[in-house]
Order: sequence, then C-alpha cells, then structure tokens
Amino acid sequence: MATHAQLLDRVRTLLAIADGGSPYPEERALARERAEKLMVRLAIDEAGVRMPADEAVRPTTRDFDLSGTYLKDQVILVCSIARVFSCKSVIHGDRRVISVGFASDLTIVAALVESLLPAMRVEMEAYGGSQSRRKAFASSYTATVTERLTDFYAGALREAQSEGTGSEMVLVDRARQVELAYEEMFPNLRTVRRRVLTSWEGWSEGDAAGRRADISLGRKVDPAAPRALGA
Repeated sequence: MATHAQLLDRVRTLLAIADGGSPYPEERALARERAEKLMVRLAIDEAGVRMPADEAVRPTTRDFDLSGTYLKDQVILVCSIARVFSCKSVIHGDRRVISVGFASDLTIVAALVESLLPAMRVEMEAYGGSQSRRKAFASSYTATVTERLTDFYAGALREAQSEGTGSEMVLVDRARQVELAYEEMFPNLRTVRRRVLTSWEGWSEGDAAGRRADISLGRKVDPAAPRALGA
C-alpha cells in the first residue's frame, strides 16, 4: 500500500506530465485525470483518519455563512456540493446554510466550497450580462461542477477501496443515517421552491466555466502545507 508521501510524489509526477512533460496530448490528458482522482482520494483518506472518533460514527453539522454578491447562487452551489457527499442542507435566511452529514464528508465539502464559491463569483463577474443571463450561467456552472464532482468522487472511492488505502469507512452508504439525523434536528421544515429560469442565455458559458473549475482539491500537493485540509 502506498504511503501518503508516495501518493503525493505520484501526483506531482502526473501533474508534471500533464503540464507539458509529454509531447502527446492524450497522455497529458490522462495524466491530469489520474492526478485529479488521486488528489480527491488523498482528501478523502485524510478527512477520515483525522476526525475525532466520536464524529466518525454519527452525523454532525457544519455551518456555511455566505457574503457578497449572488447570494442565492452561492446557496444553491453549497447545497449541491453537499448533496454529492450524501449531506443534506437547511437554508436560513438568504446567507446561511447548515449541512448535515458525517464529519469526513463535511470536511471535503467545506474545502470544495472554499475553492469553488469564489471561483464562481469571479466567473460571473467576468461574464456580466443581465440578471436572467447570470442566473442561467450560475445554474449551468453548478450543474456541471456537481456532475464532475459526482464522477470524480465515485471513481476515487472505488480506487481507494480496490487499493486498500483505508477509506472503507467512507465507502459505507450512510445516507439513511444522515436522513434520520436531519429529520430529528429539523422536524418542521418547509420546502423551498425550485429556481425557475426565464432565459437560457448564458447556459453554455456557465457550462464552460464549470468545466474549467478546479474540483481536485489541488492544494493537497502543496509541499509546504500537505495536511492543510485537516487543520
């Protein structure tokens, strides 16, 4: 079984290939895909081993307090990221989200929110346009990022399990436990109406921005702070 340091070295090598270390485009693309999956795996493994023992066996909560512009779009993105990791969310007012899930999953959600929220806001500012166009842009960005996260998360977990990296406790389906905890914590919730798009202009640009977004938790390969996620 590869050690944490060996996996980091493997990621750095793959990124070097992806960033021009190979003259073949297919090899560069494959190296980048493999590096991204390894980086997600590293985050999954570390979140699992560093959380307190009591948090490993029961759902808990994490608050996300949002600020700045495009608050509703930020709320939707946070809730969408949380769903990928089998977490359920409650919206308080227009700028606070409480997510319910297991600590290992919420740690990864928080790291991705920290990275993807500002990235979406920058992309929206650069895109500009009317409110309806920005709404379509944000919806498309969120849908694309969510789809990519689902694919990479599932793939990383399958590889972690097959290679015996110690992620088995993250692989167990705990959605029902989260559902029960969610219902117990918030018994009197009302459903929020789904957002309705009045214009699809901006959808393709949002999709392109979502495909550019870094979903790999790439800071995990920073040698100066290799354990930043669990700090």
